[in-house]
Amino acid sequence: MNGYTRRELLRVGGGSLAVGGVAGCLDRTDANSDGLVVHTSFFTLYDFTRNVAGDQLSVSTPVPAEQHGHGWEPSTNLLPEIVDGDAFVYLDADGFQPWAEAAAAEIEANYDDVQLINVLEDIDLVEYESDHHDEYDHNPSDGYGSVAELELVDAQSRQVVAQFHFGHWHGAVPTLGVDDTRRIEPRFIDSENAVIPLEGDEYRIEANVDDSDILSADVDGETITLTPNSVGETPVTIELWVDDEQVFAAEPATVSVDDEPDPGPEPDHGLVDVKFFSDPVLAQQGVRTIRDGLIELDDAHESTYRENAADYIEQLDALHEQFRAELADRDRQQVLLASHDSFSYLGRRYGFEIETPVGLSPNDEPSTRDIAAAVDFVDDHEISHVLWDYFDGDETAEAIVAEAETATETAMVSAAESSLDDWNADGYGDYIGQMREINLPAFKAALGAD
Repeated sequence: MNGYTRRELLRVGGGSLAVGGVAGCLDRTDANSDGLVVHTSFFTLYDFTRNVAGDQLSVSTPVPAEQHGHGWEPSTNLLPEIVDGDAFVYLDADGFQPWAEAAAAEIEANYDDVQLINVLEDIDLVEYESDHHDEYDHNPSDGYGSVAELELVDAQSRQVVAQFHFGHWHGAVPTLGVDDTRRIEPRFIDSENAVIPLEGDEYRIEANVDDSDILSADVDGETITLTPNSVGETPVTIELWVDDEQVFAAEPATVSVDDEPDPGPEPDHGLVDVKFFSDPVLAQQGVRTIRDGLIELDDAHESTYRENAADYIEQLDALHEQFRAELADRDRQQVLLASHDSFSYLGRRYGFEIETPVGLSPNDEPSTRDIAAAVDFVDDHEISHVLWDYFDGDETAEAIVAEAETATETAMVSAAESSLDDWNADGYGDYIGQMREINLPAFKAALGAD
């Protein structure tokens, strides 16, 4: 720290305050103008924090109603407001909320009078496998199924940036800068939804560029390195060969080179699932972490924070007991969630499987093949209700119900990452209210526990 307080830095220069994409006005606030100010990065943490703080602190979040904390990105610089407060409550998770992670890094580096409270501390996160494909142990001499799909994985972020299936592309290789290179890993998937392994001399990838004056493509094993030569765009055709036979060629994909490149996707948090708060028991640990952070910030009111936290943890424990009791006697052990995967911890806690055709991100889109696999899952397990998250919409759920034989209805859930004014007006807009009044009835219906 250079000796300035955060408020002095606000006056002497804005350059050190800039965090790309950090934004907006603080949307929800529980105000106490005489006390300390605590900012939180999205609704769930706001709700936990305000229950611990009570009337002692002002608590706010910038994420507007009806928007996921995960998917929301601010439009202007929010850091000056955050560092003018006294604490920032967030999740230290790579890629979950990039703006919040950037703000926390800036606070840690330059504002040591702002308390950072990482709610993931002391939470054992579970690993998450972001793709739904099976590994495929295959000998090409046995005769080999046709390639149904090609995915292009960005080697740095490990995210799928483009997908070719049913004769057309979704997504695209991010625009390269004239001085950049980009490494892409093709992933070939067969009609059985299995990734075809490319190990061995019999497999060969080829990448053919129409205009080599614009771009070069060098293949090294399972990786294609794209190197720009000049500004422009050119089609690139990717092929898979087995021995000397071409077994697959995608339609050409256009790759662009420009003076202003697209940096591509941020590294994802996909190796771990940070949405612990779908489990009312783990939510209690998050509340304890917030409690301890507020006590460190304001030890003069330790007893208040301990009492408030104890009261709220008691409510969370009652919620846990209600879920356990009402889901215990059920007809099935599987649920199909036709939205992004926000409830894996809930399934682990109460012992049932949650299948979803979508990944962890609200921006993930299922392919036609993913939906077909979901329909098979529904029919195989005789599922009657397909779940969908209000903040994702019900289109995928309706498509699955329309195709499935056993499913007849959809049921709405909420990941409790946000809220609605209507829910607040009806008395269940808070985290516990959403879990009890929205999620519990939906999961009971899906599991046949009515």
